Amino acid sequence: MAKVKITLDTRLNCQDKEGKFPLVLRIGHKSKTRDIGFNIHLLEDQFDEVSHRISGIQNSVRHSKRVQKIYSDIDLWLDENKAEIKLWDIAQVKAQLERRFFKKQSDLNLLQHSAKVLYRLASDGKYSTASTYEDALKVLVKYRMQKARQDDQTLIKTLFDQKTNDAWSVLENFRKYDMPIKAISAEFAKDFKAYMSNRGSSVNTVRIHLRSLQSILSDAEKSYDELKGHKPFEGIKKTSIPNAPIVLTMDEISSIRDLSSEFEKESSKFHVCNYFFFMFNNMGMNFIDLALAKVAQFEGERFNYTRKKTEEEGDNFSIKQNEENLKILQYYSKGKEKDHYLFPIIPEGTPEHRVFRVKKDKAHWFNKHMKQIAAQLGIEKNITTYAARDTWTNIGLGMGIDIRKISSGLGHSSVHVTEKHYSQRIQEKILDEINDQITSSKSLRQAS
Repeated sequence: MAKVKITLDTRLNCQDKEGKFPLVLRIGHKSKTRDIGFNIHLLEDQFDEVSHRISGIQNSVRHSKRVQKIYSDIDLWLDENKAEIKLWDIAQVKAQLERRFFKKQSDLNLLQHSAKVLYRLASDGKYSTASTYEDALKVLVKYRMQKARQDDQTLIKTLFDQKTNDAWSVLENFRKYDMPIKAISAEFAKDFKAYMSNRGSSVNTVRIHLRSLQSILSDAEKSYDELKGHKPFEGIKKTSIPNAPIVLTMDEISSIRDLSSEFEKESSKFHVCNYFFFMFNNMGMNFIDLALAKVAQFEGERFNYTRKKTEEEGDNFSIKQNEENLKILQYYSKGKEKDHYLFPIIPEGTPEHRVFRVKKDKAHWFNKHMKQIAAQLGIEKNITTYAARDTWTNIGLGMGIDIRKISSGLGHSSVHVTEKHYSQRIQEKILDEINDQITSSKSLRQAS
């Protein structure tokens, strides 16, 4: 069990010019000691270690009462929490005492706490979430840079030193832009939101960043008692606006298919077209699942995969491949081992923590080339990695396929998710059917 006592630090290097020593709370835990200073310096005969009484200085009675109270409160807290404290190292004991009883907040800065949050996410393999959180923090640092009259247009690759295996730390050149979590007020949150909007960030990007920061602050609130109820982002709207699905017609799909035959093999546009049709033919497969696909997932006429976004729910698919996809699979699997990536999107040997970033870069690459293909064909639509998924869904709904079957094919957790994302298309279909029934010649004759 951790023990504490009030004493003078009588080491010679701690003695000041007047011969006084600092008064400290000395913590003993697991054969180690640490000190927390009271910011009081005394001669040896000015402090009684038994009674904790201070004498011979201004306001000595007040100082005595404060020291005695702190000691009493700490002693009680250590006793009440001894079972949990037994599992801690001395650094954690000291940090808790500093925060709880000395009002020190050195460990409660945003970036410092974020380093812990992102390290935990990366350790759990949640690299996408960690990257999203860090993107929000980068923008906040740029906001702080602007306030300090620094160039906020600079490129920030990362805010953290990620080389150590047991923790992350804030890079030295960004520590000056860190700030106490308690300093993040509702007013600060509003000003930060305005900054992002003025930079030209989309509404959804702004709200994603705000949600990310709120998640970090919520983690801090759960970790530290002194942050209970600190919710500066609570009153700000953060729900994303659903993006309108980018839907291609069958004629547009055919035109892309015809044009793809003209591209040289191994060219960027050759690969992009193959990726688009492979995703489309596999029930609107997500780009991340395409990127992570391994040769072993292709068995005879079927392709098997677990949807990355909902893998914890066990979203497993086994899809019979059509003739177009079989040709694509045979082309890309030729000469590769079973455990190799099927498509040349993520290089073999890429560390796990880099996979998400590579996939993100490749998604931008895909979108750029699909935009060029659309322009070449006169298709005035922003075709992205989501277009195959949105098109597959739209065609299915247009054919009258039960939305529950569509939802299952998309890997949505419920029909409500499908209805929310494709609400406009579903609503249009319902209204078209109603309008057709009301305005049909048969209905009008019956009404007359």
